[in-house]
Amino acid sequence: MKCRLESLGLYVPEKVVTTAELMTRLKNEQNITIEFEKIFGIKARRWRSEEETSYSIAMNAAHDCLKNSRYQAQDLDIIINTSITRTMRPATYYMDPAISLFIKKGLGAYKARNFDISNACSGMMAGAYLLYGMIRAGIVKNGMVVSGEAITPIAETALREIKDTFDDQLCSLSVGDAGSAFILDTTTNDNEGIDFIELMTVADYAHLCIGRPSLISGCPCMLTKPKEMHDALNYGTIFLDYNLKKYKTNLSRYNYVITHQTSENMVKLYLKEFGAVSGIKHLPTLMSIYDYGNTASTTMFLILYNGLKQKKIKKGDKILLVSLASGIAFGHFSFTVGDLEV
Repeated sequence: MKCRLESLGLYVPEKVVTTAELMTRLKNEQNITIEFEKIFGIKARRWRSEEETSYSIAMNAAHDCLKNSRYQAQDLDIIINTSITRTMRPATYYMDPAISLFIKKGLGAYKARNFDISNACSGMMAGAYLLYGMIRAGIVKNGMVVSGEAITPIAETALREIKDTFDDQLCSLSVGDAGSAFILDTTTNDNEGIDFIELMTVADYAHLCIGRPSLISGCPCMLTKPKEMHDALNYGTIFLDYNLKKYKTNLSRYNYVITHQTSENMVKLYLKEFGAVSGIKHLPTLMSIYDYGNTASTTMFLILYNGLKQKKIKKGDKILLVSLASGIAFGHFSFTVGDLEV
């Protein structure tokens, strides 16, 4: 039984905040000597309104996904929410009940099962992995994976609390808000569908990027040691080499290799290291980092959606999504584009 990406949905808030504007809001601006835009490559990011939450952002993406689908909400067998942030009201985090329950009721998908998972920025790929397995096992016929990231509160915390250029909260200024959703189902068309989804975690490095309440204010914050995290990249390269050999494929077969994006320089480094696995100097890719920043679990599907919308990605294209997340989690999602339209 072959599975496919049946439809995609996207939502980004209207408000745009440039990096230049953001840096003027630093409480200790005089102590920050880093050229943030130059180093990270981020010119702007989307920022939630005061009323927007993880739930509302996810719902907008889910509605857009259904608009692009042949399914209606009542046809869905399962809904999986994978967002890092889980707010039903501003500044109010929900661990239970699951956000997926509210999304299910909000959509009118009353017969659908539902659950939440969290796997940092690999969340949507982890949701795809689980749903892919459930469809192949015959447990469900289709399902939606959705994520609404209202993650800019960690940037707001960082703006108030960063003391200097080497502060562990500095990477929090890279984030932007976005929602994404996709539906998986089965196909009999050999010219489309999923080849494989694989995930791996190297937990020894989990402490290098964590989210928790700030010890200064109690507000949400993210603490990152980027240099040390990048030292673990070799594990991701080994894992990629393993999967390419396991599924008897090569990176030269892909029209695009799309990675998670935290900075322009790191994407280029990832692609260089990954290309070396197959002896390729320049891997074709698409970028969102310039205009959206790091949108956490939604990043790769935001890029995929915009690539389709801009006609850069076409029917028959072979795509490899590569997730890189705190944990440290690595993931690979290989598929051929079918009748996806946005």
